[in-house]
Amino acid sequence: MLTDRHKEVLKGLLAGILFYLSFSKLNLYFLVFPALFLGIRKNFLRLFSFGFSAFFLSLLWIRIPLIDYGNINPFIAYPALVLLVLFLSLYQFGLTYLLWRVFKFSFFAFPFLYTLVEILRSHLPYGGFPWLLLGVNLVDIPVLRYTLNAGTVFLGSFVVLLISLFPLFNKKEKIFSLAIITPLLIYGFIKETSYRVTHYGLKIALIQPFVPQDVKLNRELFELKYGEIIELVKKAVEKKPDLVVLPESAFPFYLGELEEKGKEILELSKKVPIITGFIEIDEGFKPYNTVVLLKDGRVIEKYRKIKLVPFGEYTPFPFKFFSKYVPYLSFEDYNRGNKVKCFQLNGFSIGTPVCFEVAYPFFVKSFGCEFIAVLTNDAWFRDSEGTFQHMKLARVRAIENEKFFLWVNNTGPSGIISPRGEVIKSIDYGSRGILLFSF
Repeated sequence: MLTDRHKEVLKGLLAGILFYLSFSKLNLYFLVFPALFLGIRKNFLRLFSFGFSAFFLSLLWIRIPLIDYGNINPFIAYPALVLLVLFLSLYQFGLTYLLWRVFKFSFFAFPFLYTLVEILRSHLPYGGFPWLLLGVNLVDIPVLRYTLNAGTVFLGSFVVLLISLFPLFNKKEKIFSLAIITPLLIYGFIKETSYRVTHYGLKIALIQPFVPQDVKLNRELFELKYGEIIELVKKAVEKKPDLVVLPESAFPFYLGELEEKGKEILELSKKVPIITGFIEIDEGFKPYNTVVLLKDGRVIEKYRKIKLVPFGEYTPFPFKFFSKYVPYLSFEDYNRGNKVKCFQLNGFSIGTPVCFEVAYPFFVKSFGCEFIAVLTNDAWFRDSEGTFQHMKLARVRAIENEKFFLWVNNTGPSGIISPRGEVIKSIDYGSRGILLFSF
């Protein structure tokens, strides 16, 4: 016989499943609304069950880089994943619940408090984890998606919560909610109906080399792929584009070895400018995740990644202590770049945030370039929810900034994203090829 406590937990778990489906590859984004309506109640058991199951299912893909490529024993990896999910669910849902108590569990206060905690979670600790933000689900909803443009993904999260909890508000709260949502709908309608594609007269080639992560981690095997990558670049150059773009860490050698081992790519850059990712080792033997602009056979500009991935590109304090027990944590920490920059090319400017950096709305906006090319290597996640969620963030950033985004992914998908967040041309996951686009 189910007790009331059991029923609350089950309702929370059901809400968590609906939440997961809204962020899954099935892209059932509309399920976020019933998920929140079902999961958000004054009962902490239901709320916590909702948060834990939502984050656990939506982040289960993290097991892939941990176990398959980090060589972490599953008996360590899964408990570590559970601890991460426990932390995130207590942070997002537990902290919101504690603040909610101060407001005597007013349902109208919940959207303000949850969004406030989302903002906090996106910055702290260790630079934050701006993932699974509710506003992301608006990217596929015409008119409402321009809420993201009006106030970034955080305003989107607030609106998603207002809509989801609307039936639980009293009359005054409903009127106030409509007073917030109605102008945003008008703004979105104006944006949708006045949308026009600007023609820049540019032709860009994106290259998806499809080098699996187990190959990239084996230098000898990776070097065998170099010829295939160069052939793709040659074919792209033959199309006479204005720019060729390759993904993050695209070549099997360091930036400092470019003149010795990358003569072919330097020669090709004399015909067409090339943007590509490299691992760079500086004079002090410090590694950087770097993007370079090659032109006229040399490096013209470079951008060093600023927003590093905790436990992926550096081990934060105090976890370095565990490196003696978990070999995965004993890698050399990457160093941060110190400033964003636009590459100036043929009369236009292009910014190149790398991988995880696309998750940060204000950081991406700070580039201030005409176009954004996100260079990434999602081979770490294979064809999982993580890869899908990652590209969806780029779509959100495109709407926020009203700019074309180039999503250049090693294993795919890669694509061209319009200023209203639509993928207008793409290469599927698992394909090797060239994507040409004129705009």
